[in-house]
Amino acid sequence: MNRESCQMYLEDPEANASHLDGCAECRALAETLDSRVNGSSALGPRSADALPLAPWEGAGHRAWPLVAAGAIVVGLIAAFSFMVTGTSPLRLFANVPSADVIMSTLRHLGSAAQNAPGSWQLIVGALFLIVNAIFIALLRRAPRGIDV
Repeated sequence: MNRESCQMYLEDPEANASHLDGCAECRALAETLDSRVNGSSALGPRSADALPLAPWEGAGHRAWPLVAAGAIVVGLIAAFSFMVTGTSPLRLFANVPSADVIMSTLRHLGSAAQNAPGSWQLIVGALFLIVNAIFIALLRRAPRGIDV
């Protein structure tokens, strides 16, 4: 076994194929790799369904029972609060204001933002820029697991 010729074979197996005639270790390595490529390894052929999911592919492992249980708990809390207060959910819809009242409120909110003190407007503008800078920084970052 010549260490230099073995290294040359490992770097370019096609160009140094004659090396296998004189080196038993490299020949055994090549046979082992060929058997694994052909699917006759001890583990047998593998199916893509048998492989574990990566963290970003976890759609099949979401805890839907937990989501359903959470929705049921929220519904029970709402039903309990309706029972304690003595009202019904249908009564809430009877008290919904008309579309004119809603539109008037939205117009007043818009004018309130325009007539707010200048310092408030500067704070809102600065917060807008900060939040968007954070979003841009997060979008420019490489996703974990894909480019690692």
